[in-house]
Amino acid sequence: MSVEKISGKSKLVKVDDIDTDQIFHQSLLTIHDPQEIKPHIFGNLEGYENFGKENHENKVLVVGKNFGKGSTRQQAVTGFLAHKIKAIIGESFGPIYYSNAVNAGLLLVEAPGILEFLIDDLDTLEIDVSNSIILNIDKRTKIKCNPIPKPALDIMKAGGLLKLGDKM
Repeated sequence: MSVEKISGKSKLVKVDDIDTDQIFHQSLLTIHDPQEIKPHIFGNLEGYENFGKENHENKVLVVGKNFGKGSTRQQAVTGFLAHKIKAIIGESFGPIYYSNAVNAGLLLVEAPGILEFLIDDLDTLEIDVSNSIILNIDKRTKIKCNPIPKPALDIMKAGGLLKLGDKM
């Protein structure tokens, strides 16, 4: 997987402190098949209950502060992979969620101020990983993001931690 430059249409979820229970409800933890997880993503987040039933393939999700806080829940990562979300850009991420996402090969990009950056749903965003810049192609604007650590990039390039281990 190439992660030097990622582009896709934006999907905004302008909510801070989204916990893993709002991403994937604890009552569904017996579900492990990605395609069965997919329709339940954000099913417990007010205003976004239909997210999981919509097509988000190749989109870049833009979220607020402390996304994925709370308990560890792999389905909260797997659901976005099943949706074929290209990346999630957020102000910040819960540490356990960040670790789970990286290990699964889901690109997370921290960009302080991203919700103040002028983005509308379906704007074309380009993440220039090498230069730590997010471009809004439609509005011709850019914002700096935090550099992604090399070990995390290596895992994502391999498609996840297990696939990286296979290459060694």
